[in-house]
Amino acid sequence: MAEEELDAGDLAKVDRALTDLGYTVVSEETLTLDYDGPSHLHSSRPNWLDRFFGSM
Repeated sequence: MAEEELDAGDLAKVDRALTDLGYTVVSEETLTLDYDGPSHLHSSRPNWLDRFFGSM
């Protein structure tokens, strides 16, 4: 297990707690997919991370 990874049991607890609080948990890979909806943020195609959190 890499240093930054959570134990599978701990990750399940975190996911369950976030879901119980009304959050939608998505993978990091999903956030890097192209966002194809309307966007006033960029002239180029943003990804989902840009869409919801802006780009750095």
